[in-house]
Amino acid sequence: MRALLSTILVACCLSFAAAASGAKHETWYEARSPHFIVVCNAGEKQARKTALQFEQIRSVFRQYIVIASGHASPVITILAVRDENSLRELLPEYWATKGHTHPGGIFFYNLGQFEAAVQLDAQGTNPYEAIYHEYYHSLTVPYFPGLPVWLAEGLADFFGNTEVNEKEARLGEPDPGLIEELRQNRLIPLDVLFKVDHTSPYYNEQNKTSIFYAESWALTHYLMLGDNGSHKPLLMAYLQALQQGAAPEEAAAKGFGDLSKLQKALDRYVSGSSFFEVKGPAPPPVADADLRSRELSDAEADAYLGGFAALRERPQEAKPLLDQAVQLDPKLPLAYQNLGLMELFAGQRSEAFASFSKAVELDPKNALTRYFRAYLAYRQRTTATGDEQIEDDLRQAIAANPDFAPPYGLLAVYLANSNENLPEALSLAQKGVSLEPGRATYVLSLAQVLARMRRFDDAEAVAQRARASAIDPAERSSAEQFLAYLQRAKDMASENRMYESAPSATDAATRTPQGSDDGKEDTSRSGVATWEEASGLITDSRCAGVSQQIDLQTSTAMLHLRGPADGGLKMNLSFDPQPGFNPCTSLKGMRAAVLYKPDTASGQGGTITSLRVFGPAGGSDSGDAVIDGTKRSAPSEGDTGGKDAGMSATEAEGEITDVTCSGSDMLLKIATPGRQFTLHTRDYAHLDYYDDHAGPRNDEFQPCTQLKGHTVSIIFLMVEHKRYDGEMQSVEIEK
Repeated sequence: MRALLSTILVACCLSFAAAASGAKHETWYEARSPHFIVVCNAGEKQARKTALQFEQIRSVFRQYIVIASGHASPVITILAVRDENSLRELLPEYWATKGHTHPGGIFFYNLGQFEAAVQLDAQGTNPYEAIYHEYYHSLTVPYFPGLPVWLAEGLADFFGNTEVNEKEARLGEPDPGLIEELRQNRLIPLDVLFKVDHTSPYYNEQNKTSIFYAESWALTHYLMLGDNGSHKPLLMAYLQALQQGAAPEEAAAKGFGDLSKLQKALDRYVSGSSFFEVKGPAPPPVADADLRSRELSDAEADAYLGGFAALRERPQEAKPLLDQAVQLDPKLPLAYQNLGLMELFAGQRSEAFASFSKAVELDPKNALTRYFRAYLAYRQRTTATGDEQIEDDLRQAIAANPDFAPPYGLLAVYLANSNENLPEALSLAQKGVSLEPGRATYVLSLAQVLARMRRFDDAEAVAQRARASAIDPAERSSAEQFLAYLQRAKDMASENRMYESAPSATDAATRTPQGSDDGKEDTSRSGVATWEEASGLITDSRCAGVSQQIDLQTSTAMLHLRGPADGGLKMNLSFDPQPGFNPCTSLKGMRAAVLYKPDTASGQGGTITSLRVFGPAGGSDSGDAVIDGTKRSAPSEGDTGGKDAGMSATEAEGEITDVTCSGSDMLLKIATPGRQFTLHTRDYAHLDYYDDHAGPRNDEFQPCTQLKGHTVSIIFLMVEHKRYDGEMQSVEIEK
């Protein structure tokens, strides 16, 4: 299964699409049951039968999979076609290459939606085994993350080979193909099997996956049903050890004991002729009132087929069908919804926004289109009106479908990044996680909210969960980037612990007698916030006795700051100072960030607690190495920024070629004489912007729309293993 957008997961309505358009359609029928939408070209009766069949499989799975029974099931659309020719028209890519496997159907996940296509006359003992295998994943992955890969796939094959008829349901029936695979090949050593993850050759290389899946099934089958189920406690002990944080080999030792004995037992089991299975009564059929069917119009058929192609990222097939659907029925919401999805995949965000807006206009209570419109608006919002629409769309999506997780996560992040109503943001993020605790995207949303609340330890623990449950490289990368950011935030908080535990003005007043003359500041008289942070350009630097003094020009004011009278200032240098460097006189002209305690309500003077200096703002006299057209400085040994993600201070001069804003995040590209850099900031509104020799930009400057095309000098901290090259500290715009 694949996840393509880190902020989006399970949907309530799905759509599908296929190959050619232009001619009059054959007749298609739609059958809707509580949890499936079947679109079928084999007649209305067959459409209803397919919906009933999948409802029965769902009931059986939920009866035996405890974790699935506690959560809502996603509504899944199944395109059920009469024969192989129809399936080839839907999935031409599987017939395009000679020798390519021709499936009897597929089940895949994309854009938060689960989808299936099945060939109704497929042959074999269980032609739907592959689809049932993936359906098992759809019911478990969102709620039960972190299963070892061998067990996840072993259980999927175990449940995938389920059969239901009018009288009984049978689970765990042995698959002759898997048994033959095991008997013809050497088994993988169990200590190797237990360590296989999603990056392992056994999971990815074609010549190794067959034996991996077969052995995973066999071991799962043995532990679940072998010897009348007597080995099940071993499996439970293994899982408990993993949940308590044990490494794979440690958990295996605790659960299974001597692996050589288990390996021999598995060999005997595979070589034997007796395999148990589970039999039970067939689940009751769906009530007639819960199963509705009808013939589809040509426009509706085009919309379903076009959506299927769009979500398989085949726009050349999707566009003619969806354009035709809109032409045939300009008031069909599904056509605009799927057109929007196709445009979103193609990177046509403005077109996708327009299509989703039209879909919302035609069907205001569709949670999916409300969510996607909010998502696009959030990615490129610039006005207060847009912000209001984002929040309204997300709240409307939640109201339309309270079990739909994506809007909870996005609304939580939106409120947190706006620094608004953090308790509600936390509640929303927790709700999203509760709906799908296995989805890394929602878990990471919760971590972001906790970080905004300065609950750094909680945020780190949650973000580590997100990384562990990530199901694709993009999700894992997002979690790792957030953890790197969080480490920097924690380092700064650790360096300035007084900031974390600083007394309020009221507390200080109760501890310091009013009118006392003990040299302590009486904050009750000033009413000033206890601590402030600022960054900018040091315009003057000097020492009075042992106390450091600087003038710092920020984007809004000139600050006149001093270090503690006893000289106990904590100063971190994010560059290699030249010989003869003197902190009293050499800081002038450098970029810096400070944590300080204001003297007055204006906050333009105060006592510095910590001072971080990033290096010279410009010029070639700093002695920094010139690399790729930039001036780069290695971090000093004591600099926590240098310890974090390989960061070092760098200046790049060149032209801004692209700017993209998403929420408070900004990503830009700058072309220097030697190379192009991609740079990032998590809060562009608080980044320092300067005109060359003219001081800070005013509050009306809009960096998201006005930076592109300017020649600039940017101070940034180099980072490693990110999709961008550095974190920006300041931007100086040249005349």
